[in-house]
Amino acid sequence: MNYSKRNWIALAISVIAVIILIAVLTVFLGGKPSGNMLIGRTDSSIFPFTLQNLMHLFFCIGLGQLWVRWLSTYEENVFLKMSGFLPEEENAVFTSDQKIKTIRINVGNAVVRGEAFLPDLINTCIIQYFQTHSVSDTLSVLNSNLELNIHRLDLRYSMTRYIVWAIPTFGFIGTVIGISNALGKMDINKFLGSHVDKVMQFRALTIDLGFAFDTTIVALGLSAILVFLLHIIQRGEEQALNQAGKYVLTNFINRLSISNEITQENRKTDKSGE
Repeated sequence: MNYSKRNWIALAISVIAVIILIAVLTVFLGGKPSGNMLIGRTDSSIFPFTLQNLMHLFFCIGLGQLWVRWLSTYEENVFLKMSGFLPEEENAVFTSDQKIKTIRINVGNAVVRGEAFLPDLINTCIIQYFQTHSVSDTLSVLNSNLELNIHRLDLRYSMTRYIVWAIPTFGFIGTVIGISNALGKMDINKFLGSHVDKVMQFRALTIDLGFAFDTTIVALGLSAILVFLLHIIQRGEEQALNQAGKYVLTNFINRLSISNEITQENRKTDKSGE
């Protein structure tokens, strides 16, 4: 399954999950103080389209994106554990191109099935080696490919990083709206009026200030969870990429026959001398 298709599936699951979550919280916590903090006031005219529920939507989308990245990391670890790609015997050496061609066929089938780093690294190194039969050139291509994959990996977390930034921003917007409404409803005459007027004034202020602080608390909590998962999953994927590069270096490039490279260099020298 390709990367974009997984993203669409993750998005659909995230939307369904947030609808179910809001429905469950509404049934069990609607109208309660904890429910007002998590999903907003159910008696509001805009419910369920509250800032808290918007943050829950972004949170579930972020979880979906991280799920896609975790699947990619899992696949990479499966490829690393699969035997048959490259020889792992201690004294194994590639003395002929025929063995390398067989490996390329197996790797090509794996590249069709998925987008893991390891098959792509092996295939790219084999292509370069067939072109020049130079170990140093093949190593250079491996290093360049690893750098490109690092950038590609980093770009795939851009949406999740935006979500991690957006959730606290929504919380801050809710705080500003709550404080602004509280200040707008302040009436000095009511504070100086009867006891009932004072109670009503304080109640209106506490509702708006409660909304202000509730959105901040929810935003910080959701963002903290996403940031933690983001660092864990990204670190795992980067480790998988490093292990793939080490695997190719150890079991392919270090096993290329130096004599084969020297023979190719001598052929080049003879041709230039002619």
